[in-house]
Amino acid sequence: MLISVPDSYGKVIVFDQVTTVQTPINIRVLTRDGFFSAGGRMVDIYLENNLLKKILTGGDGYGYLKYTPREPGLKKITARSNTDSDAGLILVMDEKEKAIIIEIEGAFKDTVFSDEIRASGLKAVKVLSENYKIIYLSRFLGKSITGSWLEKQDFPKSVILRWRGPKTLENLKKDSVQMHAIIGSSGVISAATDRIEKRFSFEKTKNGKTVKDWDEILNLLLPPLSHPKENDFSDEGE
Repeated sequence: MLISVPDSYGKVIVFDQVTTVQTPINIRVLTRDGFFSAGGRMVDIYLENNLLKKILTGGDGYGYLKYTPREPGLKKITARSNTDSDAGLILVMDEKEKAIIIEIEGAFKDTVFSDEIRASGLKAVKVLSENYKIIYLSRFLGKSITGSWLEKQDFPKSVILRWRGPKTLENLKKDSVQMHAIIGSSGVISAATDRIEKRFSFEKTKNGKTVKDWDEILNLLLPPLSHPKENDFSDEGE
């Protein structure tokens, strides 16, 4: 998990995004030839199984399609160019909904060494997803590697945004996304100081609250009645 890898080796890439109902965004795709961008390619953009439009990528390999969502939900976007394709997600939130942002490398870095920590994190994120929308951040791994790991571990499905520093949070705010809390490394939560009130890290930090485990995060973010009971997950793995 701690190795830096490219976003994808594929020839077509769809980027995950977050917005709110009636707030337009540009669906963003990239066409490549190996490690290098390759522009001037026709790409069919699908929302679920419905063709939205055919677009042409620019000289830098990027292509855009304006999209205004009319209802909340997790939308699947597929891009196809000749025989190549890729899929991404758009999380469309109601403006009253709140999001918990979780940085993969900072929140789950110890899970590769401890089954107990991994199980605790999984249970906590599942409980949080019942009360908030989950937005994953990736600093190094990219969407492909991060998504495969999350799916394999059975974490709640949601968008994975590449961390671009404070600009990532600024874009979410611009699209009217309510960011209730952020969980991650000390470096990431420091960038959220003026943007997100509730900031948690398993590392020592002066820019948020250092927590010892996921149970402490649940106690700080959820009302008592929302906490999982001792036996809520007792059947898992049996």
